[in-house]
Amino acid sequence: MAFFLMLFLAVTIIFPNASHGAEKKIKKQPVQKEFVITDSNIQASLGKAEEHLKKGDDENSLRIFIKIYDYAKEVLTTIGLVQKQYEMLLDNSATGQNEKEDIFIKLNRIKQLTPKYNSIKITSAYNIGYIFTKKGDSEKARKFLSEVLESTPFSIKQSSLWMKSKTLLLDLYGLEGEF
Repeated sequence: MAFFLMLFLAVTIIFPNASHGAEKKIKKQPVQKEFVITDSNIQASLGKAEEHLKKGDDENSLRIFIKIYDYAKEVLTTIGLVQKQYEMLLDNSATGQNEKEDIFIKLNRIKQLTPKYNSIKITSAYNIGYIFTKKGDSEKARKFLSEVLESTPFSIKQSSLWMKSKTLLLDLYGLEGEF
C-alpha cells in the first residue's frame, strides 16, 4: 500500500497535468463588449445602425436603435427637469446677476440640444417601428410609429418620417390607402 501511495505521488509530481489530459478543453467564446451610447458617439452609432439596416442585419440594427432611442429619451427627460429649475431661478429676484448670466448661457445650450435629441429620438423611433413591422411584431411597431406621428410635424411629402410612419401604421391596421 505504501508503495502505491509513493508511486502515485511520484507520478503526480513528475506529470502534474497527466490526469487532466483526458478532459476536453473548453473553448471560450469571445465576449462581445456591450457599448454605451454617449453624446460623443451617438451620431456614429446612428450611422452604424443605419448601415446594419441597409445590409439586412435587423437584429443588430434594432439593438443599436433601441439604445439610441433610450439614451435620447433619457437626455430629453433630464433636459426638461433641469430647464424648469433654471427658469425658476431666472424668475427668482433673489438670484444674483452673475448666476442669472450663467443660467442664461446654460438655457441657451439646452435650447440647442433639445431639437438635436428630439430628432435623434424620432429617427430612432421610426426605425425601431419599421424593423418591428418587418419582424411581424405589430404591437411594438404601432407604439413607436404612433410616437413618430405625435412628435413629428405633419407633412404630405412621401419621404417625410410622418408620411412613412402613417403608411406603415395604416398597413399594420389593414387600412393602407384608406386615408
